Amino acid sequence: MSKIKLTEACNIVTGKLDANAAETGGKYPYFTCAPEPLAINTFAFDDDVILLAGNNASGKFHCQRYKGKFNAYQRTYVITVKQGYDIEYIYYNLKINLQNLKKRHRVHRLSF
Repeated sequence: MSKIKLTEACNIVTGKLDANAAETGGKYPYFTCAPEPLAINTFAFDDDVILLAGNNASGKFHCQRYKGKFNAYQRTYVITVKQGYDIEYIYYNLKINLQNLKKRHRVHRLSF
C-alpha cells in the first residue's frame, strides 16, 4: 500500500465562528476544540465528517466523527473525504497518528 497525503483523500476547511458564538439550548451541535460540542441555532455544515480540534494549549487535539447538521469554531478542522476513500479508515488512521505524535511529544518534553 502506498502512502498519500491527507489532502489528496480529503477536503479540509475550518469553521468560521468565534468561540463565543455558542447559544444555550441551541438546535445544532457547535464543535470547538473541547471534547464535547456546545450548541448553536445555525448550521454551516451538513455532511459526514471528521472533526479535529486545531487549537489546544495542552496538546490534546480532539478528533471525532459526526454526521448531520452542525457548526464549527474557526480553529476546528472539518474534514470531508473525497469519493473513493473510506472515511472510517481515514478517521482511525488519523486518531492513531495523533496518539503516536502525542506519545513522541511527551517523551521529547521529558528528555529536556
